[in-house]
Amino acid sequence: MPVRTVAPYWVERHVPAMGSSAHLVIGDAGDDLVGWALDELERLEQCWSRFRPDSELCRLNQRAGEWVDASAPMINAISSARELWEATSGAFDPTILDGLEHAGYDRSFELVAPVESVESVESVASVESVASVELTAGASGPAPGFGSVEIDRAARRVRLVAGTRIDLGGIGKGLAADLVAQGLVDRGARTALVALGGDMRACGAAPEPNSWIVPIEDPCDDTRVAFEYPLHEGGLVTSTTRIRRWVRGGRVMHHIIDPSTGVPTANGIAAVVVAARSAWWAEGIAKAMIVAGRESVETLARRAGVRAWCFLDDGSSFATAAQPGPA
Repeated sequence: MPVRTVAPYWVERHVPAMGSSAHLVIGDAGDDLVGWALDELERLEQCWSRFRPDSELCRLNQRAGEWVDASAPMINAISSARELWEATSGAFDPTILDGLEHAGYDRSFELVAPVESVESVESVASVESVASVELTAGASGPAPGFGSVEIDRAARRVRLVAGTRIDLGGIGKGLAADLVAQGLVDRGARTALVALGGDMRACGAAPEPNSWIVPIEDPCDDTRVAFEYPLHEGGLVTSTTRIRRWVRGGRVMHHIIDPSTGVPTANGIAAVVVAARSAWWAEGIAKAMIVAGRESVETLARRAGVRAWCFLDDGSSFATAAQPGPA
């Protein structure tokens, strides 16, 4: 989600991070702060990545069934995931890693996507037909459930039930955007905007007249801007089934897994945009909305204290009445 900047004192950086692209816009910051932000993104990726064999997350998954010492960022991520799991009645659930890999997302996305071109899948079955087929063709089955994950905050350790593995991709980018943006302002930057893929967090003094203007692309037509959102302070996240897609077994797959089935969602939602006080909360709620379906979007928005816009596969869309709350 690119933004328009209007003042001359911004420092901008574009770097690859967390399997996506990071866009940092920092106001009144020296090279030392920019360097800190880039180092922090690397540190968080090393903690949460499932594609780095020596990451803290991979070690945790490999030692399921044992108590494992955890760093402060890992405790933060796991605790935040627990909050989202509880708030969404399990629609957000990081224990979907088996289903994600079974669908074909078992390596970094640049290695998954080139298998076949999704742009020319007119003759390929859509993901809407995947659920019933995959459930009878050896799918991984329902996710184990995040309720079994044990967190000992005092001793800073975590235990996964044996046979359970987690993926933090559904919260990691949003939480990283929050931590880096807030960290920049805490360290003296006048303002900070951090975008990681579709996850954005603004902190500090916004540009005049008091907001960043963020264009939201139509997920069904990337040549069209659906609307512009004035972001002052907080998170803005887009979660979509239209970008991380690939073809497997003659069917289009995507990365948002329904934990109740273990297969990609197939309910007609193309994307959800969520505005909230933080990007990690917005990210988790957006994914839960896609999983739960259009009938649950308004209820989840009201319960979570967020504003949301839901885009459907047929090209239609609707906005919720709820406003961003204190999450």
